[in-house]
Parts: sequence; C-alpha cells; structure tokens
Amino acid sequence: MARLFCADFHIHTVLSGHSSPEATPTAMLAAAKAAGLEAVGFSDHVIFPEHRERPGVLRRQLPQQADGIRVYIGCEADVVSPTEISIDAAFALTVDYVLMSASHLYVPGTNHPTAGMDASKMAAYILELMNRAIESGIADIIAHPFGVPGSEIRFPELVEAVDRDALMRMAEPAARKGVALELNPAFVAWVPDIAGWLFQRFMEAGAKLAIGSDAHVPGSVGCRGPEYASEAQLQAMGV
Repeated sequence: MARLFCADFHIHTVLSGHSSPEATPTAMLAAAKAAGLEAVGFSDHVIFPEHRERPGVLRRQLPQQADGIRVYIGCEADVVSPTEISIDAAFALTVDYVLMSASHLYVPGTNHPTAGMDASKMAAYILELMNRAIESGIADIIAHPFGVPGSEIRFPELVEAVDRDALMRMAEPAARKGVALELNPAFVAWVPDIAGWLFQRFMEAGAKLAIGSDAHVPGSVGCRGPEYASEAQLQAMGV
C-alpha cells in the first residue's frame, strides 16, 4: 500500500507563539528528517497583520532542500469573522501554500458570535466559515475541521451534531476546487468511529485529504507518537 505519512504540511515553530521552546525551525526540520518524510511544510499562524512577517523569517532561515527533504513555507491563515479572512490573494502569492482554519473561534481579537451556541449551531457556523474559506480561492487546505481549541463543545459533539446534507454541500465544492480537508490522525486515535464517519463523508464527496500533524513540538512531526492513529488504522478506514 502507498505510504500515507510521507509529508507533513501542518508544522508550527516558535514563531507561532504558543509552540514549545524546542520547536525551532531547525529542530522541526531535523524531526522531519528523523520521521523519514519526503516533504515538510511550515505553517505558522498568520491571524493578525503583525504575523505576516513570519513566513519571510522562516524562508530566510530554511533551505528549499535538506537531505533530500523538500521544504515548503506556507502559513495557517484564519477566517477571523463571517466576512473577513486574515490574508488576501496578494499575500497568498508570497507563500508556497495556505492552510486556513475555520474553527479558531476563541482566539482573542477575532470576531465570532459564539455566545449561546450549542453543538448544532456551532457545527453549522463552522460549515459557514469553511464555505467562506473554500470560496475565497486562496485556501489549499482547510485545517482541523470541527476541531475548536478552547471550546467546551468538543470535536465528537460537533461531528455528531452536524447536518449531513450541509456537510456534503461544503465538501463537494472543496472537491471541485481542489481544496483539501485536513485529516489529523490524532482525531482518529481519539474517536475512531466518529472521525472515521467524517472523513469517509469527505472522501464520498470526492474531496482530497491532507494528513497533517499540527505539530508544535519536534516529537509530533510526521504524526509520530501515541496520540496519533497509525497508517494501518487510516488505511483500514479507507484512506
């Protein structure tokens, strides 16, 4: 079978602000080599204007090739409100790829109407933001769908509450436009049945999946560690 964990395009460094002090660019690149990756992508957060220098800083520090590993510099942008995205098309052209989160609902300084939301309302709202990201034309990958840091409503509750028809109406345009939906194997390890149902729906719609670790420490690069499902588990799920 084809190897699934050959690239990781969701890697953060100390530039993201909340990563481990060990997550220097060179340490994360060394971890990618240790994981046997063929390609690695750095995607530090670009949520506010002052973050826009981060990809340039990384580009100056890292080579395009390192011991046979292709090195890409991207960013993790955000849908920061129902009508606003943290980067524009001009900025997107300055990076190799754009991860875009539609679920950072509790980041200070963003503008999301989360008060009083139950699981159904939050799931519907995340779908609205994901559609906004897909329609923007600048997102290559939608990061951690239905994974909402800082929320009391967790990934399993949101997936169970989502309207299936609305989910497919989001995934089908993603498939047409070539926008991948991120599969973090940690969610599969945590709730295999629920995560399996979600990602099978994405595949049913014809959408691409991008396997990413969301690593903030060197030991997570390449989806290593006990918190991640194995390649065999993902293949058994039909990935």
